[in-house]
Amino acid sequence: MRRCSGLLLLSFVACSDEPSRSKSLPPEARNPPSKPAAKAPLLLEHDFGMIPHGEVREHQVPLDLTKIGEPCVPMRVHISCSCGHADLRLVARDGSVRFVDASGLPRNLPTDGEQLFLFLRIDTGEREAIDLPHTKSDGYIVVQPLADTDGSTRFHWPFVVHFGVESPIELQPFASLDFGNVPRSRTPELLTSLRGDAQHANLTFGPVEVGDPALSAQLEPAGATTVLRVRCRPGEPGHHRAVVRVATSLPGYRPAIQVTWKVVPDLQATPMAKVVVRTVAGREQTTNEALGQFVLVVDHDERRPAEFVVHRIVADDGRDLMAHFAVTFEPIQDQPRQRRVHVRYLGGLADALRGSLELTKTGIGEALLPIELVYSPKKDP
Repeated sequence: MRRCSGLLLLSFVACSDEPSRSKSLPPEARNPPSKPAAKAPLLLEHDFGMIPHGEVREHQVPLDLTKIGEPCVPMRVHISCSCGHADLRLVARDGSVRFVDASGLPRNLPTDGEQLFLFLRIDTGEREAIDLPHTKSDGYIVVQPLADTDGSTRFHWPFVVHFGVESPIELQPFASLDFGNVPRSRTPELLTSLRGDAQHANLTFGPVEVGDPALSAQLEPAGATTVLRVRCRPGEPGHHRAVVRVATSLPGYRPAIQVTWKVVPDLQATPMAKVVVRTVAGREQTTNEALGQFVLVVDHDERRPAEFVVHRIVADDGRDLMAHFAVTFEPIQDQPRQRRVHVRYLGGLADALRGSLELTKTGIGEALLPIELVYSPKKDP
């Protein structure tokens, strides 16, 4: 089977990259306290063993605050696995539960008859259906001394969770589907194949269920494998995430395949829809002086020609600027739908201004793609 290339973020993060992980951590984790007042207790540890993909495992670890050596109150938990969850609970003799509220106040200490627990939950159905070797995820409990009034002496009580995941299926080449940028005029497709592993060679698949109306999916037999074909029909602009679930002949097992995409306009200007012209006011720019004054534009709609034309160049106050700027379009090698738009100053303007370069298509009498134009004169050296 395919092997996961790294460990599995929860508020568990071992499956995400370090920049994402650092952004998700609280202030005291990014900037640990410089003067811890207490010594953290011994490391807590639990091994869930190997878990069949799609199943859930839970465990409660009793916590004895007296081991810390001074009166302290627990606050919250952080653990580094995308398919995991952890929280702090106060459990009474009758089984009733209070959750620690992260305030650091004494009300979060156990009363007579209550026991403090670290609750751990691994839900393998929240991760890709691929094998994960038996490994570990680190975590910690944020603890604050009762005498601390500003949080400056908070410290971490560390713990480690061990587990692995065994998937009964193999997905090739993708265990999750990412369409990337999807223009409004396109309906892209992605395919991946499913089959049972060596221990589930006779596993069958179907039906399939999609979690977003922008997606459609179907299963197609292909010899010893089953092909999953997913099509995206873009809707609202922006980032989207959904799940495609595939039923199997294994009772209760319906792996979830994560699908992501971003809907973008058919007409785009990158890296931003803006050109800045900074030049000497009293004369025309040379070609070399204008080399950096460009923006990349693309029309993803293949029903139209790839070429653009200038609709107008206008200042924010309504003045026509067509006589003051020359605009040329340069094709991009290996990108037939993309053009580099160069803007060169022709002279005749004294004061700085802001305006808009509006692009359109031949035969279309309206602006389709506005690009901000900033003109900033400078003194001739």
